[in-house]
Amino acid sequence: MIWHITRYLVSFAIPSFYKKIEGKNLDRFQVKGPVIIAMNHPNAFMDPVCITWLSYPTRVRYMARGDAFKPGIANFLLSQLGVVPIFRMRDGGREGLLKNDESYRVVNKLLKKNAKIIIFAEGLCIQERRLRPLKKGVARMVFGAYEHLNTKDLIVVPVGLNYSAPSKMRSKLFYNVGNPIRISDLAGAHKENPARTQKQFLELLDSRMRELVTHIKNKENDALVVELEAMVMKDWLKRKNLKNSLENEFEVTSHLTELINNLDELEPEKTAILRQNSHDYHTLLRKNKLRDWIIDPLNRKKTSYNNLIFRYILTILGLPSYMLGWLSSYLPYKLSETATKKVVKRNKEFYASMALGFGTFIFIFVFIGWFFLLYTFSPNIIYPLVSLVVLLLSSRFALLFHFFMLKTNGIARAVKDPNLYKTLSEKRLEIMEVVNGLTNF
Repeated sequence: MIWHITRYLVSFAIPSFYKKIEGKNLDRFQVKGPVIIAMNHPNAFMDPVCITWLSYPTRVRYMARGDAFKPGIANFLLSQLGVVPIFRMRDGGREGLLKNDESYRVVNKLLKKNAKIIIFAEGLCIQERRLRPLKKGVARMVFGAYEHLNTKDLIVVPVGLNYSAPSKMRSKLFYNVGNPIRISDLAGAHKENPARTQKQFLELLDSRMRELVTHIKNKENDALVVELEAMVMKDWLKRKNLKNSLENEFEVTSHLTELINNLDELEPEKTAILRQNSHDYHTLLRKNKLRDWIIDPLNRKKTSYNNLIFRYILTILGLPSYMLGWLSSYLPYKLSETATKKVVKRNKEFYASMALGFGTFIFIFVFIGWFFLLYTFSPNIIYPLVSLVVLLLSSRFALLFHFFMLKTNGIARAVKDPNLYKTLSEKRLEIMEVVNGLTNF
């Protein structure tokens, strides 16, 4: 019951936090029979929560750090939500590792009932665009489950999570589901040589997961890939006549990442120059509160005087609804933001999860308060109900309209300073000539 209630609550919050969430080949784990889903883990609780929302009505359980299971209500709630604790040496010491035996029994019991269980194969949560080495315990758990189930149906499904910006509101998330690994195909070899077969399984799983994520080999190029991704995306999609889907965007980003990886290996000096030029360009953008899409020549019509005037007219027309939404949602927004920053501090991997959690429940309580306040001064229940719906709709409108106004202000700054626009355009062109010279995409 708690799982269903929570699922419906976050169904309203997730589309507000992320601009777009899509999945490819979700049906590969939405099958009859037991499934272990092996995922990378860049964004704490958001990773399993969003795939649960996306794959509904299929219920997905997952394993999480055992130190989160505090005695009392935390332990009860996490268990009701389908979370199974897994302990690492650094979390619970040897005592914690002994508790894993019970966790494995719980997992095997769930798999016996054809459950779908997520394991985070890297064993840690970190926001990087690369796949970390997979933990040996993954193989031991998988083959232990297979022996316990005594069935040929167990499969391991690799999944790659690809965020545009994990901790930022209105970013994008793409779940890329790969080809399943049927454990029965490895069972015979495992009986003869368990250690070698488990190693081969991890190598196979690693190769399949690596295909599903963008893997930047050199950490120094992390920012470069993110910067260039925004610069080339629209142009490269247009060249290939591809629609604007997260699957196609992933293909563009993967191709770009491969180009940068190859360039860095063959011509590191050229990569360093490109990295510096991109850094200088984006620093100048940030200094003037601009974004790359404003300088992109493909968006020239959007940065014209006529379009700016049109956006100003829309801004004037939308201001009343925006102000209503802003007034009704400012308090819960600031409360959730303050609570999130206080709890998370510098641990950015948990920012989105805490923001979603605090935001969901604080918004609910505040809007319930609005309802009872309006009901107190209303002759019947109709007025507060209608008013509540209006407040909810205006709050959603205010969120979207806020970003519309930010973009409008950005266009105005670019139009106001044509010399700056020209300088940025020249810097951008120089970078794009280098990047486009690396590919025939």
